[in-house]
Amino acid sequence: MKTSDKGFLLHRISYSESSLILVFYTQKQGLAKFIFKGGKKKKIAMHPLGLYEIAAFKRPESELGIISTLQWENPSLNILDHPLKILISFFLSDVLRQTLKEEQADTALFNFLVNAMQKLNASQDAKAFPVKFLIEFIQLLGFEPQTLDDPKFFDLSNAAFLKESSGLPNEISGPIVTFLNDMFLMEASDLELYKEALPIILKYMKLHLPSFDNEKSLGIIKDILYT
Repeated sequence: MKTSDKGFLLHRISYSESSLILVFYTQKQGLAKFIFKGGKKKKIAMHPLGLYEIAAFKRPESELGIISTLQWENPSLNILDHPLKILISFFLSDVLRQTLKEEQADTALFNFLVNAMQKLNASQDAKAFPVKFLIEFIQLLGFEPQTLDDPKFFDLSNAAFLKESSGLPNEISGPIVTFLNDMFLMEASDLELYKEALPIILKYMKLHLPSFDNEKSLGIIKDILYT
């Protein structure tokens, strides 16, 4: 069966001397995997979280589609001219690769990614972008914590900001709590706290999402983005 779709590139895997397996989050299928025969030899930019037009053939019994043509939808994006934005794209594609598992369409999620990449392209403050993206992504997935006026603690395990300590593990306190609470209300502006917020948000995601672990990419982005 021939298919035509749009998708964000999440991951590429070497398949042979000349071919690739590509993982996309697509508009019509959700998470989808394809073989791209001869992909290593074709002059097509394989940009993480790049949006592509995908024409493919898929047999009913196979989990993998076979790409016939692949075209980058918006080569005018300026992300490729900004090393920090490329780094952020790698980081976020790793987050999405570990998080998105459903092989079915989700229009809201696909549109969220379209808007997010447009924002990254236009962003003048790339260092704030990963935290803002993750907050909105958590809200979209539906496991954002309960927010409070003037919280003193954040219980990561139970997804709640608190006035008083619960005395349980995975609880944090200090100025970062107010910042994170405001971030979930999309009102935070203290750029100095973004570096501190990022690993906390990723820990929160790890506690609430099965098999989520991106310590390697976190180390890279912390060392380069926040130095």
